[in-house]
Order: sequence, then structure tokens, then C-alpha cells
Amino acid sequence: MTNGAPEATESALRAIRRLADPRRLVRSLVRNRELLWQLTRREALGRYRGAYLGVFWALLTPLASLAVYTFVFSFVFEARWDDALANRGLAGFALVLLTGMVAYNVFGEALVDSPYTVLHNPNYVTKVVFPLEILPVTIVGAAVFHSLIGMAVISAALLLMHGAIPPSIAYLPVVYAPLIALTAGVSWLVAALGVFLRDVGHMATVAVQLLFFLTPILYPVTALPDSMQPWMRLNPLATIIEDFRRVVLWNQPPDWGWYTATLVGSLLVMIGGYAVFMALRRAFADVL
Repeated sequence: MTNGAPEATESALRAIRRLADPRRLVRSLVRNRELLWQLTRREALGRYRGAYLGVFWALLTPLASLAVYTFVFSFVFEARWDDALANRGLAGFALVLLTGMVAYNVFGEALVDSPYTVLHNPNYVTKVVFPLEILPVTIVGAAVFHSLIGMAVISAALLLMHGAIPPSIAYLPVVYAPLIALTAGVSWLVAALGVFLRDVGHMATVAVQLLFFLTPILYPVTALPDSMQPWMRLNPLATIIEDFRRVVLWNQPPDWGWYTATLVGSLLVMIGGYAVFMALRRAFADVL
């Protein structure tokens, strides 16, 4: 027994290293890129099929929430940012809120949908050759697509208000990187757990609602007491949203120190979530 225990431990560690190998993830995404594109396109547009306004609902829904939040936090609570744009009338304040909401909704939308991505596709589970790991990625891709619609609206508003878009918007793909990595990792984890525990879907919905108010979307980080601001930075979405505002609105590069830490942490979450998904996928067919 004592000789078998180290061998079992070593075997388990080898299996974990194999599953968490980022090269395996990259190879899977590259090999299945055509299928990934088709499924992402179906996911992004399929939910609006048959609706009169179609994909414009991806914009109208957050705009309706934006109108309410702008009224409450601008007039009722009189929230203020340490930035000229946010304090330049109602339109500037709304742009600051909308930028934060667009970035957050990538994470929130994917987290709410991920628990059901495997559950709603049982036919794929029984197909040995089907790469199940791309299903959560399609959820993330659809969420990013919807966010780009919001970014287009923000850019148009900046053109109308200032006659130009800040050159720093060229950093936009850079600030998307940790957001996509973090969201993909959490989506893989939640998608796998959702197969075995059906309560995960309800838990995810509650988590998204709570996290929305625990992330500096409707208020700046500086509105918190000095003692609490470092704790807020432990939320990777706080840094991500601040960097979105820096590059889209304030003509500044990302905060490279916090950006690097957030990117590294997000990549670790992505690899960990992928490893958990791949480790549990063999049991999906038994449950479904």
C-alpha cells in the first residue's frame, strides 16, 4: 500500500499537468477554428432569430438599464468621477457607465449562459469525436460580439461629442485579452459543474447580480475609503473595467502594473478552468 500511494500520486500529477497543458488548449482551438466560428455565430445571432429588432436587442437591453442607473446615480446619489468627461453633463456620465457595463456584460452574460451549454447539447456529448471544450468558448465569443456593438455605440457618441475618438482606443484588443481569458476559464468551470449540479445555473445568476455592485461600474474605485481600495483591486474585473475606461474614454494606456497582474491571473484561471472541464467531460455522458 505504501509503495502504491506515491505511484498513484505521481500518476495523478501527470494527468493534471497533461490536462492543464496550454499547448493542448491552443491546438484544440486552432484545429476546430472553423467549427468554433460557426457555433459562435449561431450563438450570437440565434437568440434574436424571429424578433423584429433582431440583434439590436443586444444594445437596447443594456441601454434600458443604463437609463435607470444614470438617473439613480447621477441625480439621486450624485455620484462623481475624478474625470472631466464623466462630470461633463449627463451624456458624459452615461458614457462612463456604459463603458463599464459593456465590459462587465461580457463576463456576466457568459457566466449566466455557461451552466447550460453542455446540458442543452446532449447530442454532442455522445459523439466521441466532437470537441466539447469549444462549447463554452462559443458563449464567450457571442458575449464579446455583443460587447463590440456597445463599443461601436460608444465610439459614435465620442465622435458626436468631441469630433474624434481617442488614439488610445488602439489598446482595446489588449484590454480585451484578460477579460476573455478570465471569462473563458470561469465558463469552462461553470459549464462542467453545471452538468452535475443543476443549482449552478441559479447560483451563477445570483453571483452576476451581486458582483455587478461589487465591481466599480456605477462608481469609481476612488469613491471607496482608502483602506478598501486595495481589496477592490483583488477583483480582476475592477482592473479590467478601469483599463477599458482608460483606453476608450480617457486617452490613456492601461495601468501596466495592474494589467500584467490581472492578465497573469486570468490566464491561470483560464488554464485551470479548461483542465477541470477536460477532467470531468468523461463523466458527462453518464449524467446526461
